[in-house]
Amino acid sequence: MKKELTIEGMKCEGCASTVVEKFQAIEGVERVVVDLEKKQATVESQNEIDEKAFIQALSDTNYKLVK
Repeated sequence: MKKELTIEGMKCEGCASTVVEKFQAIEGVERVVVDLEKKQATVESQNEIDEKAFIQALSDTNYKLVK
């Protein structure tokens, strides 16, 4: 499954790397690609992952999932 997520607060490659690291730690996530220009992360997983998991993954960062 593929999911597009908009993330507020990313400004640099370091930000993108942090988001990738946090999202890859979520069980079931296979691949994460971040587009800084669009402020989006594309997440690929075997199964549907609840958005709450992504919100929780970013809870200790300065980034927020935009709905």
